[in-house]
Amino acid sequence: MRQIVLPQFGTPEVLQMTTAQEPQPKKAEVLLKVEAVGVNFSDILRRKNTYFMPTPLPYVLGTEAVGIITELGDQVPTHLQKGDRVLAILPAGGGYAEYVVAPAQYCVPLPTQVKSEDATAIFVQGTTAYLLLHKVAKEVAGKTVLIHAAAGGVGSLLVQLAKVAGARVIAAASTAEKLQKAQALGADLTVNYTQPNWTNTLIDNNQGEKVDFIFEMVGGKVYEQSIEALKPGGSMIVYGAASGEKGLLHSERFVDENQHLLSFNLAHYVQHKTEAWQAALGAMIEQITSGNIRIQTPHTYTLEEAVQAHQAVEQRKTIGKVVLVMN
Repeated sequence: MRQIVLPQFGTPEVLQMTTAQEPQPKKAEVLLKVEAVGVNFSDILRRKNTYFMPTPLPYVLGTEAVGIITELGDQVPTHLQKGDRVLAILPAGGGYAEYVVAPAQYCVPLPTQVKSEDATAIFVQGTTAYLLLHKVAKEVAGKTVLIHAAAGGVGSLLVQLAKVAGARVIAAASTAEKLQKAQALGADLTVNYTQPNWTNTLIDNNQGEKVDFIFEMVGGKVYEQSIEALKPGGSMIVYGAASGEKGLLHSERFVDENQHLLSFNLAHYVQHKTEAWQAALGAMIEQITSGNIRIQTPHTYTLEEAVQAHQAVEQRKTIGKVVLVMN
């Protein structure tokens, strides 16, 4: 089989196409013929050796794959059978390949109406958006929320989920094209956070009102500036720093206005709050199959184009979910 290997840390060009023996499932594992695999920002961080967990080399990236079960190991639950199409979560990576072994406990059968490309957004982006909204923010009905990177994988889902939950949504992004995408998904207002005094523009366009919640994952100056748009008693929820820049805010900024700084890490939920994460996974599948949520997958690459996919994600040129598909 073919696979993309990370032999050393560095730029996207370090990724190499290689061949390997088709793996065999062990106890409580299944073998998947991969149809689509998600490309996540965590893949970029692992490639650059800046991920919060160590990455052993050589390494095959890819933590979420959709594929057809072709082989069953011993003691696999009976609800999984050969020929089933499943979304597989891959804690040890391995998804950038034509075949991958997956733990049976992390395989979720997919409804026929969910496309393989779309399903790759359910695990990382989908459950992140759902848990951010319903477990961290908790109650957004009737509130105003500001969503950064609103056309991205998580942001595009947050916009839709927040609208379903009854919130007023202000979408923030770095280009007019991305803002148009967010508006098409239901955002009530949009703002470009690369423009000078963007927080003043936001407040002016929002009838002079600041926001109740901010979902922030850009970092750097955007993180620092965002607090200017936060109401007294409001909450800023940080779940990443895609710019790679550190933001500096003194704690007194939050104390003075009785504001709250909250954070979210999906890996923590997967490992330590498994039931909540599994419930979010099921809820997202239901939202997608019911038509309440639309997955954005305009950036689809072949396995051979993994380098180009990484370049596009790292340069923040993408909208929605980025996917590798097999020929």
